Amino acid sequence: MMAPQNHERLVDAFSTHWIKYAMPAFVLFVLLMTAVLLFYFAGLSTHHLMWLSHATLFFALILLVTVHHWFFHRILSDGMDDVIITDKRIIFLDSSLWLRDDMQEIALGQIRAVEARKRGILQNVFHYGSLWFDTGGSAIGGGKVIPLVPHPHRKAKEILALLEMS
Repeated sequence: MMAPQNHERLVDAFSTHWIKYAMPAFVLFVLLMTAVLLFYFAGLSTHHLMWLSHATLFFALILLVTVHHWFFHRILSDGMDDVIITDKRIIFLDSSLWLRDDMQEIALGQIRAVEARKRGILQNVFHYGSLWFDTGGSAIGGGKVIPLVPHPHRKAKEILALLEMS
């Protein structure tokens, strides 16, 4: 005879906040404008300083290719849900294509407290923050943290409701 299995029910699955794309998009814009400016300077210096024109053109091409590859690597690395909440555990996935594939799992039985944190004007305006889990035995300020959570107070209430049911 087979032993009964402990079935786990999915409560919520979500990705981290879209603000994670803001800084890479800003860096992409600044570096692409720098590459365009270098292409322009390479064209201006073609007839006067040929060696400087070639060096500027080469550097602009390297910058353009590197920035494009970096940005698309960053975008392709975020193709899945980052946080999964079930009735037995919370799973946080942190991955980067070819470089990192981390999974943090917190059993609901280990959680002593859940705290939602929104700090600064950007986090309050765009409604994102972090969830902090006190798993006991850790120093103040320790514990597990999930960053860039959309509507962290709502997610904390969901988790607290699960803790009360179990």
